[in-house]
Amino acid sequence: MTTSIVNLFTEIFLFLKETVKLIPDLIKVWWFLGQKILLSVSKYWNTKLLFDKLFFIFLFLQLLFSVFPWFRYEIAFFEIKESVSLSPKLNSIFILISLLNFFFLGFWKSAWTRVWFFATEMICILVVLWGYLDPKRTYYDFVNGNEVSTEIPFYLFLVSLSFAFLFGYLSFQKEDEVYLQTR
Repeated sequence: MTTSIVNLFTEIFLFLKETVKLIPDLIKVWWFLGQKILLSVSKYWNTKLLFDKLFFIFLFLQLLFSVFPWFRYEIAFFEIKESVSLSPKLNSIFILISLLNFFFLGFWKSAWTRVWFFATEMICILVVLWGYLDPKRTYYDFVNGNEVSTEIPFYLFLVSLSFAFLFGYLSFQKEDEVYLQTR
């Protein structure tokens, strides 16, 4: 029994010793891979038109602000006030739409992605407007609506949603102009 425990510790020691030897090689590989990825993204970025770059940036911001909590309320526990941040109940819709739009339209455009983009952005706009008009149903339901304050990420999401829609339209329009000129 004791020899098997000693053998186990010996094997673990040898494994850790060999693993530590590989760390510099792993760092070199990850460094090389990171450089290649950054260079390819940089080359891709430099081929894009200004509207495409702005469109990409606002799609990323839309994704970023869809993840942050949009609302805050204060609750008192035994005379101690605590602040609680809330995301909307339908937050998964905003995150999923923003994520798919970012990856579909940031890196790949086709005829169906245009339809997808405008349809999903309109869904986001409608849900946000519906939530603005009836927040108890769309954003939160267990909190007194008078105690809830809207945070900056909500407004930044709206701004990024609007600008993504605008620059998406302008980007698609510019693509159509370039396509018609090359025909």
